[in-house]
Amino acid sequence: MSKAGVLIVEDEAITALEIRNVIESSDYEVLSVVHSGEEAVKQALTLKPDLILMDIILQGDMDGVDAARKIKEFLDIPILYITALDSIEPNRLKNTRGSGYLVKPISEGELLSNIEIAIHNYKTTKEEMVNNKFESLSDVQVFMQSMIPQLSSNLPIDKRGSFLGTFHKKFEKYMKPRFLKETGRYDKGVFNKLPESGKLQVYLSWINSFFLNLGFEVDIFQQGDEWIITLRDCTWCERNYENIFYCLICQAILKQTFGWTNLDGDIESLSDASLSKSLCRYKIALIN
Repeated sequence: MSKAGVLIVEDEAITALEIRNVIESSDYEVLSVVHSGEEAVKQALTLKPDLILMDIILQGDMDGVDAARKIKEFLDIPILYITALDSIEPNRLKNTRGSGYLVKPISEGELLSNIEIAIHNYKTTKEEMVNNKFESLSDVQVFMQSMIPQLSSNLPIDKRGSFLGTFHKKFEKYMKPRFLKETGRYDKGVFNKLPESGKLQVYLSWINSFFLNLGFEVDIFQQGDEWIITLRDCTWCERNYENIFYCLICQAILKQTFGWTNLDGDIESLSDASLSKSLCRYKIALIN
């Protein structure tokens, strides 16, 4: 079993050496020691450590809190702050979702125990998130499969509007709370601080998981200022490609869920739902 890797960010050479010696004498591996926030961001993205020990006061224009915030934009890594007592700013630390802080001077036992706790808590939280997501996606399968018998009956034209209206209401009631929770919309303080492109990435990640869980092959890519979503091998209509309701339901799901993001933009189908096919394409464009 490989040792957990630690990135040390500390601009005091003696302190950095002491911390390194303590960590290397334990069950952890020091991946790198850097002295500035800019270096910390670069090394974190390159090395992807299991934990970062981050001093708050650093050389350069980027302090430890700013570096942690930048790293968290790209990686979900536990960050344990090390700092002098007079440099602690609780609100700034809280907003970076750090795993706590240690006040200098730090004893060997205090350092190692806090590293162990931070890594353990991070792994436990990740496992809980994965389990919750799996359970939630299983519920999605049950919900969608409950609708399939109605779809497979190939409803006549005069019944389509009524069915789609019923589907919209049930989907809104059952799926929207899960959508808001899983995309972080309930934590609006965090979500609303994201740029429009960041909010769109959150949505694309969620919709990708949603359709993958239903058995589709999903491909999402950027094309200029637009994003293309391709759905292949629809398992719902593999025996009944003539039933266009399967395509209409996909369109309804995408338009309805995109509307929940409150993003200023639109999603449209690039496929003709009246044609028999196993591939559908959709385009998302944000309004600048």
